[in-house]
Amino acid sequence: MVDVDYLRLRMGEVWEAIRELDRLSSKPYGEMSVDEKYSMRYQVVVLAEALGAICLYIAMDDLGLEPSSYSECFSILEEHGVITCAKDLVSIARLGNLLVHRYWLVDDSKVYEHVKRNFGCVRGFLERIGDRYGIR
Repeated sequence: MVDVDYLRLRMGEVWEAIRELDRLSSKPYGEMSVDEKYSMRYQVVVLAEALGAICLYIAMDDLGLEPSSYSECFSILEEHGVITCAKDLVSIARLGNLLVHRYWLVDDSKVYEHVKRNFGCVRGFLERIGDRYGIR
């Protein structure tokens, strides 16, 4: 049985990260302070981890599968019709991984560009999960 409280908590983390990223990216990149750039990095990591946790939970507890990575997990959920935009979610997961494990290679202007793109896929993901498990 799926623990909707767990999913609700992780979904809340995603929404909060999106709100913060929207706030941070509302100003031009050239006007962002170093602290704001690092905050942006952190929020992307939170976003990626929360999305990945949701995905793994659903894959394991609902579908009975054990993906070896977030990327594989998003692809599995798409194959099972749970989500429709695995490619965009994989991109977020990879960016989060880069920020954590290869942070010295990060170009903050590229992170900013990524953040400025529409989070339509993430919003759609959350809506589909909410509908599937009755989370409002």
